[in-house]
Amino acid sequence: MAQKKIKRRFSNYLINERMQLTLTFRFLILSLLFTVIIGMLMFFVIWPVVRIYIPPALVSVMLQQLISKLYSTSFILLIIIAGFSIVFTHRIAGPVYNLEKTLEKLNQGEDVNLIKLRDGDELQDLATKINEVIMHIKQFHKTNQPKEILN
Repeated sequence: MAQKKIKRRFSNYLINERMQLTLTFRFLILSLLFTVIIGMLMFFVIWPVVRIYIPPALVSVMLQQLISKLYSTSFILLIIIAGFSIVFTHRIAGPVYNLEKTLEKLNQGEDVNLIKLRDGDELQDLATKINEVIMHIKQFHKTNQPKEILN
């Protein structure tokens, strides 16, 4: 029997909004800091040489163009990084949500199905280990059922 492939839908990429948005914000801050540091290094290394060869009248025009291009490019890159961060954190938040719900049911004594994660999701190894525990619990309950007394 072929296993049904579970597909992602764009509408539900934010499963655990707090965690995902916090991580995305941290990625953006790190990216922004990295961009500023690299920009400053480039400016302090290249600008003294460029100022020698560019007429003073063009220096301010060139600097304005450089800054405007830097801002627009950085803005576009930050949007792309935010998108990738949401997708990346979704591959963690989805499995964590699935594992939490399964463990809650198991803790309450309910019968649970084995955990199935999507292709590309993180925590596959953890889900496999929890599935082994679920199978052991089911096997334990099956072998330790009280025997019915036949009349």
